[in-house]
Amino acid sequence: MRIAVVGAGPSGLVAAKYAIENGYVCDIFEQTGSLGGNWVYNENTNDVHVQSSVYKDLVTNIPKELMTYSDYHYPTTVKESYITHDQVLAYHHGYAEKFGLNKHIQYYTRVERITSIECDKWLLVVQNLETETETTGQYDCVFVCNGRFKDGFIPTIPGQSLFKGRQMHSHTFRVIDPYKEQSVLIVGGQHSGQDICGLICRIAKHVYVSSREVLQGVFPPNVSQKTEVTKFTEDGVVFGDGSVEHIDSVIYCTGYFYTCSFLTESCGVRVENNGVAPLYKQIVNIEHPTMFFIGLPYLGASNITFDLQVRFAMAAFQEKFKLPSKSEMLEEWDVFLQNKSKDNVPRKHTHRLGDGKSSTSYSEDLASTAKITRIPNVISKLYERVVLRNRARYYYRIIDDETFEEIIP
Repeated sequence: MRIAVVGAGPSGLVAAKYAIENGYVCDIFEQTGSLGGNWVYNENTNDVHVQSSVYKDLVTNIPKELMTYSDYHYPTTVKESYITHDQVLAYHHGYAEKFGLNKHIQYYTRVERITSIECDKWLLVVQNLETETETTGQYDCVFVCNGRFKDGFIPTIPGQSLFKGRQMHSHTFRVIDPYKEQSVLIVGGQHSGQDICGLICRIAKHVYVSSREVLQGVFPPNVSQKTEVTKFTEDGVVFGDGSVEHIDSVIYCTGYFYTCSFLTESCGVRVENNGVAPLYKQIVNIEHPTMFFIGLPYLGASNITFDLQVRFAMAAFQEKFKLPSKSEMLEEWDVFLQNKSKDNVPRKHTHRLGDGKSSTSYSEDLASTAKITRIPNVISKLYERVVLRNRARYYYRIIDDETFEEIIP
């Protein structure tokens, strides 16, 4: 039997690992020239093959101990917990090498169309981006692992077209040098907004962070938090509190669109509200349950959650547990959405896990449903410890499935 994996990032690699381990023929389609997905740094943001949002000085915002697969860990020589993108990428190369994934990856190969055919099988049309030739292949199962961080969302604000300074999304931000002695506006105060602010303020004249929520932490004197932007002028902005500031450059740290342009109507799912619907457990295509989406839920321990999702999907594909009926899965999806509404979660954040408790609840549900090994408790305990700390200078060491050690270097 043949399995197709769309994308050679962190979720695609683990999908391929389990496919190969279970004896399937596996093809991994990667439209760039490297594995690693969002962890591949490339300064040339105009290159059509660049899918990554990584910038030069990026350091992870969660410890590496929360970014491992279940059966492959960082080298013991890497002592620090908050590490560079180069170190994360090296880890994924090591994973691919250990499990023999490289020979299965077709680089510079973009999936153009996926079509459902009889018996819940799949027809894939892919294009070699170097030769511009298309080929077609039939597969018994498809893992969609195309990532969430490549199509930046820029909100529409009155007067944007009048502003004469530079505007960009954080997806194309790479280095701080262009912002020396500038007054910079950062729109958005979540992880990327705070990270980029912390870098730019070293050399900028002033950095204004426009955010709905109060920023946590202590910032230098040349950083100011502002309310939402109401309009642009030629050389500045007006904020919701009526204040006006001169601005040289704007960086939008406002999130991403989730896209899946290769899915045809026959696939039976919709890309909407920044996610995919309807899905069973945010993984299984309810209409055609031989298509699986890995990595849609975000915030939490990434790689080990991908690992669990793939093990769940593989157990479903191999019929090691019985999926509910189509009507039952659709009913559960509706209840899932209703619960999100009750919790006042906007539809665009349908797949957001949020705090450690929701991540734990999700992973335990997957494990109990499929009767597979759960994620160790220590992962959720560590996540809850660090999630609000904003990269405190600690090292962490996981001792066993229940316990971790916090080290002050």
